[in-house]
Amino acid sequence: MIPKGQISKLAKIFSFCFLSCFILIFTGCTKKITRQNTVFDMDNLQFRQTDPASESLKEKGIRLAREKNFPEAIESLKKFVEQDPSDSSGFNALAISYKNSGDFVHAMKSFEKALNLTGNPEEKAKILANIGNLYYLTAKYQAALGFYKEAAAEADKNPMYLILIARTFVVLGEYDRARKVLSSVDEKSLRTDDSTKGEDRGLNNYLLAEIYAGLNDEKEVYKNLSAALDANPGRFAPKLRQDMKDEKSLFYTLQGDKQVEKIMARYH
Repeated sequence: MIPKGQISKLAKIFSFCFLSCFILIFTGCTKKITRQNTVFDMDNLQFRQTDPASESLKEKGIRLAREKNFPEAIESLKKFVEQDPSDSSGFNALAISYKNSGDFVHAMKSFEKALNLTGNPEEKAKILANIGNLYYLTAKYQAALGFYKEAAAEADKNPMYLILIARTFVVLGEYDRARKVLSSVDEKSLRTDDSTKGEDRGLNNYLLAEIYAGLNDEKEVYKNLSAALDANPGRFAPKLRQDMKDEKSLFYTLQGDKQVEKIMARYH
């Protein structure tokens, strides 16, 4: 693994280059990059159901974002961070909302503020991974890899960051490196990982299924898809149907696969 200090330097370089690139793209242009049906998906964000009548500005913003009402979510979260400019999770939520609205420049700026405000390794790892997700979304895989590695260095007991690294290696066509990372993912840690409980239950298995689809390991694909769908069918059944139609998805090759259709039939 790259030394933490070197990763930090790389992260700053990637961040500067990313911002410079997007500022040039958006100068003199008001049209934003948009993606249909974009939700939080793989972003790390704490969420709990609240009563709309008594929710805070941050809770309201997160709820609105999950309802895909990104303009109002951003306004609510902007008001929140203005009131509490020291809240790292508020800037993280704002950044995710900007990202999902297609405004990557403001997303990166908010992620950087969130990162500068926290000293907690777990929280820092989540934000680093979220930045990695932004780069991954824009097909800047080497940059994403740098942030995923730094996240893994901050929270080395969390298997998700290793899984994200392995997925990126697969997309880059570095299959042996992906397998090497996967070999260090402990099966026990997957079952006991607190970061994928609640609404994120099954997430690690879904990501692993993606990776094994890229590695053409059908047995592991079926095993992990079954585990993800059994754990959280409401989230992953519709996501899998969508991903299999997306040419950019690692699941695109599963279209028409009889075993996958059999697994999916349980959730119609």
